[in-house]
Amino acid sequence: MEASARPIRILVADDDEINRAIVGHLIATLPEAMLTEAADGRAALELAQTQRFDVLIFDLNMPEIKGDRLIRHLRASQSLNAASAMVLFSAAADASGQIPGNTASALADLVLPKPIRAEAFLTAIRGLAQRG
Repeated sequence: MEASARPIRILVADDDEINRAIVGHLIATLPEAMLTEAADGRAALELAQTQRFDVLIFDLNMPEIKGDRLIRHLRASQSLNAASAMVLFSAAADASGQIPGNTASALADLVLPKPIRAEAFLTAIRGLAQRG
């Protein structure tokens, strides 16, 4: 019973303010979720090295550090979030959730294409958060 009362801690990193706002709006519909935002890869890395998150959501193409490199680094390190669920989203992703020519995306638990589809996004976040 206590586990369900614990908030779902989510980090979203995207250099596009509108995309962060969309994700924030969608996450706000999950009353148990607590959202932390980062505007670039370096800020996301700093947060991921100092705070534990249940789900980390990274845009593929960000300044400083790209989303796939963040995932590669966090998975390889012994960071607080090495085993956390990680989502990569990109306009380059195809309908099957693949990013052609990007092998690092295989380290993500899920690849979502942009534009973000509300129901698919929320279903994915709920599912990933429950596995932890």
